[in-house]
Amino acid sequence: MTKKLYVLAILLVCICTINAQEPETFTPHGKIEGRIYTDFSADIVGDGHNKAFELKRAYFGYQYQITPVWRTHLRVDVGGSEFIFDGIVDGAVFDGAESQYVFFKTAALFYEKGSWFGAFGLHDTYQFKEQETLWGKRYILPSMLDKQKFDFSADIGASMQYRTANLNIDFGIFNGEGYKQLQTDDAFRGSLGITKRWLSHRLITRIYGDYSAAATHLYSVTGFIGVDLDKFTFGAEYTYQNNYAYYDGHNREAYSLFTQYNIRPRLGLWARVDGMHSLFDLGEKFEGDHQDHMDTWLAKDGEDFYVGLEYVMVPRRINTSINYQHHRTNEVNPYNSGKIYFNLEVSF
Repeated sequence: MTKKLYVLAILLVCICTINAQEPETFTPHGKIEGRIYTDFSADIVGDGHNKAFELKRAYFGYQYQITPVWRTHLRVDVGGSEFIFDGIVDGAVFDGAESQYVFFKTAALFYEKGSWFGAFGLHDTYQFKEQETLWGKRYILPSMLDKQKFDFSADIGASMQYRTANLNIDFGIFNGEGYKQLQTDDAFRGSLGITKRWLSHRLITRIYGDYSAAATHLYSVTGFIGVDLDKFTFGAEYTYQNNYAYYDGHNREAYSLFTQYNIRPRLGLWARVDGMHSLFDLGEKFEGDHQDHMDTWLAKDGEDFYVGLEYVMVPRRINTSINYQHHRTNEVNPYNSGKIYFNLEVSF
């Protein structure tokens, strides 16, 4: 535990000592930010018959530039469809009802000077940031690694980046519990990633790894390649995680391919395919809960197929998409389900 505290202290000292002489003529300033993800969906394949409007996410935050190099950021995340509530409220029975929740998504101090960037507190992790930036449709779908919970999109810890025009090296040490839970042990999750841009940023490559020394050891390895042209984008990623979500003997691999072709300046046709496969190494542990665990994940694993049109109503402010989303399970008798969606993003 003492060694881990030393690592955090050294990382914070490094962030601080990089700071140089700051200009005297600077006025601190701040800005409010917000973003809304909402949609309408309807089942058209499978046994479901649901039709619903839904608020997927709403972010509200404030950034304050303390000095030219020091900045603080506070952001609240409001979402739904992740917590299930069972109980009675005012005489009404709720059996498996979906509910909304509110969390801090960002609460951190940031440093940025030249090629160096540092962060301390609750802030974004780095495993799938590059993929999500090129994908560019978080309001429709998270990146595959985020959607499949291979890592947390934000966590409490400290991180540093060294960034040049074509190279980015990131290092972080986090609690490993995400932003929705408190630290429950003394094990940290360390990460290291390298991103390289080629051909005037038209080609992007990234390799990333992380490791957690919790009671059940967990490690991940991810590779990504992307192409970013004027009218065409393409991305491909693969990841492998040992002891997925800290379940001993459950290893998981996944891939994602996505692309978009811009038909007109604000109209694009996009498609994506995700594949998830569990690799069980449970030894003799095939009875009871372990068998139930395997059955559950065979139903969750499989292939996801997405295709749609995106129309940018107001650049950098209002995005819309109509799309179809299909899932096919990995069970012995595969089950297919599909929905049509209308997605809307509003940001300010």
